[in-house]
Formats: sequence, structure tokens, C-alpha cells
Amino acid sequence: MLFSYGGTVNAQSDAWCLTGQVIDKDRGEAIPAVHITIADGRKGCVSDVNGKFSLCGITQDTIRITVGHTAFENKQLTVSKLQAKDLIVRLNFKVYSTKEVQIKGASTSIVKSYIPGKLTLKKAEILAVPAFMGSPDVLRGLQLLPGMQSVSEGNSGIYVRGGSPGQNYVLFDDIELMNPTHLMGVYSVFNPLLTDKVEFYKGNAPIHQSSRLASSIIVSTRNNKEDESNWAGNIGNIVTNLTYNGLSKNKKWYFSTGIRRSYLDVLSYMAKPFLKDDENYFEQNNYTFYDWNGKLRYRSGKNTLALTWYLGQDDFQMESKKNAITSFSQWGNQGMALSWKHLIKPSLSMKNNVDYSGYNSDFGANTAEGNMRFKTDFQQIRFRNDFTYEHDQHLMRWGGELIRYHITPQNIEVSEFESSQMKLNNYTSLAVKLYYSNHYQINERWSVYGAVALNYYQLRTTETEEGTIAEADQGIWTPNGTASLNYHPTKASSFKASYAYNSQNIHLASIASIPLPSDVWMPSTANLPPEQGHQMTMGYFKSWPEKQVQFGVEGYAKVMDNQLLLKVNVDQVEVESFEDNFLKGEGRAYGSEFYFKKQAGKVNYTLGYTLGWTQQRFSAINNGHWHDAKYDRRHDLNALATYQLNKRIDFGAVFIFASGNKATLPTGRYWLMGSIANDYAGVNNFRMPSYHRMDVSMNYKLKSKLFKESILNFSIINLYSRSNPYYIYYKIEEGQQDYELSIKAKQVSLFPIMPSVSWRFKF
Repeated sequence: MLFSYGGTVNAQSDAWCLTGQVIDKDRGEAIPAVHITIADGRKGCVSDVNGKFSLCGITQDTIRITVGHTAFENKQLTVSKLQAKDLIVRLNFKVYSTKEVQIKGASTSIVKSYIPGKLTLKKAEILAVPAFMGSPDVLRGLQLLPGMQSVSEGNSGIYVRGGSPGQNYVLFDDIELMNPTHLMGVYSVFNPLLTDKVEFYKGNAPIHQSSRLASSIIVSTRNNKEDESNWAGNIGNIVTNLTYNGLSKNKKWYFSTGIRRSYLDVLSYMAKPFLKDDENYFEQNNYTFYDWNGKLRYRSGKNTLALTWYLGQDDFQMESKKNAITSFSQWGNQGMALSWKHLIKPSLSMKNNVDYSGYNSDFGANTAEGNMRFKTDFQQIRFRNDFTYEHDQHLMRWGGELIRYHITPQNIEVSEFESSQMKLNNYTSLAVKLYYSNHYQINERWSVYGAVALNYYQLRTTETEEGTIAEADQGIWTPNGTASLNYHPTKASSFKASYAYNSQNIHLASIASIPLPSDVWMPSTANLPPEQGHQMTMGYFKSWPEKQVQFGVEGYAKVMDNQLLLKVNVDQVEVESFEDNFLKGEGRAYGSEFYFKKQAGKVNYTLGYTLGWTQQRFSAINNGHWHDAKYDRRHDLNALATYQLNKRIDFGAVFIFASGNKATLPTGRYWLMGSIANDYAGVNNFRMPSYHRMDVSMNYKLKSKLFKESILNFSIINLYSRSNPYYIYYKIEEGQQDYELSIKAKQVSLFPIMPSVSWRFKF
């Protein structure tokens, strides 16, 4: 008995415990209710609300464990006694909870995603694109994906599958941003060093992330993926970026923030010793921008609180002393969101958030004859309640949101000599949305997604410069819905088809294709009802996991109603209501997209091609016939390639080709009563020259004991200095004889070959 008792003591003293934490690989968040079991099935445990676990009574020196959760892909690990403490296990999220799909790598999302047309862009892919003037950019990475038009000279709009810029829902950490670009579209408002990933839905977004006709762009910043705090930055030719990430010792508090600022204004001071004021371009034309965003998060038990914010502003000033003219333009976004996420039980969670979004634009000009000022203002406050529930093969989501809009599309002040005029229109409206969705995994081959939403919209008050208040318009009820069907003939291939009916309560009406933000946000009214759109898609997607290659081809067709166009009131005709300044019409778009991506080995590349048609029809234009939209592009080709030479040096190259935009140009001219008159045949009857360019870059990783990361980036934009068209005009010169004319087309281009150097660091 004594011998037996002593043996038991020795066995227990040799036993050890395995402790650690399970986190989401993409979001860096703890995962509760994860099962950790030894391969023989004799011992196991479950992670707590903070994702932590402790598995004791282990007697072997090395064990094989399985880590599993219904919402994540299972993971098997071999763990030794030396790794017994603080083991970190990172799991990949999977779309459904039935039989595991054995596809390796993150690049398989195009096959596995149950939403057709969804593409995901990670931080590494954003930084791989050649930096424009020394600064990487999120939007430039997105514009290389099929379905979104690639960049053009000085155009800040985002065009997705024939949609207009106002038909894109841009969400940045729960904050809606109304203008996602800086510097005439050169940079986006998203800080690339803080961005974790971008989810890009082309008109078929999940119902809880669908608020526009064309696309949903969901940008998420980093969470606490690293245990240590760090600073990171990027110093480029014209923009400096500095960020900070910090996690408290108890792992409950997380803070991140980043600020960017251009220093074009500094160039004017640098050029003063060498140039006269009238020859110093930067002295007469001052352009600066900045943005500041951040996140503060607290996690305790089953609750997570987060506060996020964004503040950005562009400021452009131009002065011509010779012509006694000064003008300025300012615009910017502001936003803040407070969210609370509560884990009711492992399969059910709730999220509440209240957020504010604002956008302002202010344009003015001062001349010897008088002054003019044009201001617009957009503000919204939103409350949202959202539930997510997983049961068997169902992933359900339901909730609602309440939005209050306050929009001033027109606030004009004009003074001429001693007289002055002022026009003001304010609109306050209310919107309610209730939604429900269900993704049902029928079996390992078939799945279906269905969602419905009911939107209620009411224009509450209308204020004019006289101070009168109109009665509230009758409320508008609009149903929305989307459905998709997915078939997986194999684990690495899928067929997808979908239909979506969307509406939006606010309009962005274009004035002209000029680089400064001249567009007007306008709420829906009785005379300007909400925009509506139907979209149908069908596609085939295939991956080769062993080669990390994926391919997709997708066709789409969409029709849109209640599209707005702001009339140019050249005759200065007095209108009874501000709503009379808009033309109402319809649009249609159709085409096909091809996508190919390889992400393995030293050479990686992505190829996207779109063949598409976009048309519009307004009763007061082109005799009511269909005509090509100004942003119609028949062909759009984007290619990105990277090459890893060694551990310290890598290269990147981007090639872009796109059909030119459409423009309305005269087809002839004639003399009329001593003046030259233009003759036009149709609307947007001329296609501008094709747009194409090549960008290249090289990253060189510096060795440093001080910095965790120190990289020099050398980039050349527009390598062969292609003169891409910004706009075209005609120069008319009279000859020596009467009625003799010399007419020549002239093209204005903005960006020649531009080399840049930047330094990206982290410490």
C-alpha cells in the first residue's frame, strides 16, 4: 500500500497544465466557447469569455490538440511541455458551420464567400501597390479590382458597375463618410497604416451593410494583434503619416490613432529665396489637407465598448494679383461612433451603436465686381441595434436603425457692388430601416442567402431664406431585398447567382466633371423620390489551393430609376422651388468582369478586367433618348505584379488601361450673324483618348536595432510619361481673310512621370 501511494504522488507531480488564449486571426479579438481537446479525446476544456483556457492533468511531454468552434475553422497543433504557458491560437473565420471546407490560405474567399461580387483587400496588398508621391493608399488598391473604374486625371469620384459616386456606401469603423478622397482624388481619406482590411461589395452587400445602389465599401482599422505598443509612420514627398497602437497590461484597453498632413504649403516658403512671388506657383496656389482618426476600445467579460472618430479637411486657395481674383474651396468629413457589443451566449451576440457623420463644402470667389460664396452642409445621426445568431446550418442577422438627416444643399451669398443676395434651403428628414437575413447551408454543396428590409422615409421640415416651414411630406415605405444561391460542385469551385433590389434616400447630383467637390447632396422629397435599383449577377469561381491561385468570371445587369442631374441655369430663370433645379431620369448598366490572382512564391500577381456599358436617359436631354453616361468605359484593365528578390528587396509594378470617358463636343461650327456658333450631334458623342500608365516601385528593408521595421520605398508613377487627358478644349484663331478660321483641339494633362521616395518605419 505504501509503495502504491508513493507511485501516485510521483505521477501527479509529473503532470502539467497547458494555458493560453484563442483569438480571431483577422480581427485580433478573443473567441469564447472554443473547445480544446487532446487528440485521444480523454481530456478537454472550453475557453472563457476572454478566450483563455487551461487544460490540466497532462502527463505526456508532447501532445496533439484540436481547437474547434462552430464559426471558425478547426485547427490542430502539436504542443510540448516547453510551450505550456501563454499559448496563442489564431483561428480563421468560416462562413458556415457544417462540414469543414479544406481549402488552404486566405485567398480562397472568392470561392467560399456566400455574397457574389465580394472582394477583400488586406493591408499587405494595399502596401504592395506603388506609392503615389511616396504614400501608399487604400483607394488606389481598390481601383485595381474588377468592377471599380481605375483612376483618371483629377477625378475624385468612385464608379462601380456603372453607378455614380453618390451610390457608394462608405463605412469607416462604423462611421459613414460622404466624400472618401483628398487632393482632387489623389489620396483616399483612409490611413493605410491603420487599415486592417477592406470589404468591397459590388451592389450585393449583406442587407445590414447595404445602403446604396452601387457598392458598399467597409473599411476596418486594426485591433490589438500585437501585445506590444508601437509607433509607425511614413514620410513621403508631400504627405507625412504617424500612427500609434497600444494595449494595456491587463489586455482590456486598446488605443490606436493616426494623423496625416500634407506639406505643399511648405514648398511656397522653400521656393521664396529662388522665385519671385508672381512666379512662385505654390505662393499663389495653396493646397493642404489633413486627417485624424482613432479608436479606443475596452473589453470586460462579455462586453466590448468602442469609441471611434474621424476628422479630415481639405483647403485650396488660389490668388491672381494680375487679375485681382482670389478664390478658395474647403471641404471635409467629420464623424464619431460609440458601440457596445454584448455576447449573450456563444451563438448569440448583440451590437448597439450610435454615430454621427458630417460633411461640409465651402467655395468662394472675390473679384473687383463683387463676391460669391456657395456652401453645402450634410449631417446625420444614426442609432443601430443588430443581433447575430448561429443555429445548426443557419446564420441569422436582424435589427434596425433610425437616422435623422439635416441637409443644406444650397447656401449662396452673392454681393455685387452695394447689393447682396442670399439663398438658403434646409431639409430635415427621418429614416427608419428594419431588416432580417438568413444564410442557410443546406449541405456541403448548396447554400442560400435571403434578406429583406423595410425602409420608411419622411421629409419632416423645409426651411427657406424667408424662414417659412413647410408641412411634413407624407412618409414613403420602400421594401428592399436580396437573394443569392451558391453551388459548390467541388470544394475549390462555386457557381453563384444573385438578385438585389436596393433604394437610397439621399442623392448626390453632379454639376460638372471638375476636380473640386462641386456635387450637391440632396434628400428625397415628394418631387424627387428615393433612387431605386435592380441588379442581377451570375458568376463562376475557381481556386487551386496547392498553387494559391484563384479565378473568377461574373456577369451583371442593373437598371436604376430616379437618377438626378443638376441643371445649369444659364438663362438665370427664376424657379419656384430648389427641387426644380434637378432633372430626373433613369440609368442602366451591364457587363462582365474577370479576376485572376496568384499569391504564393516569389512572384505574385493580380489581373482584373471589366467590359461594361453605362447609359442614362433624361426627358429634357437628347430628346429623351438613351445616351452613354460621361463615366461610361468600355474596357478597364488592371494588372499588379510583385517580385520578392530576397528578404530585404522586393519590386512592384502596376499597369492600367481604360477606355476614355465620354464628353459632349461640337461636331461642327458655322458663322451666325458675325459670331461663331457650335453644332452638336447628341450627348456625350465623343470618347476621349484611352487612359493608360505604368507605375513601378522598389522596397528596401533597412537593418536597424532601433526600429522593428524600416523600409525605403522608391516609386515612379507614369513610368513612360503618358499624357493622359484631363479635359479637351478647342482653340479658335481667325485667319488673314474674312471668315477664315483655324480650329485646333487642345488637351490638358495633369500628371507626367513622377518619381518619389518615402520611408516607412515602426518602433
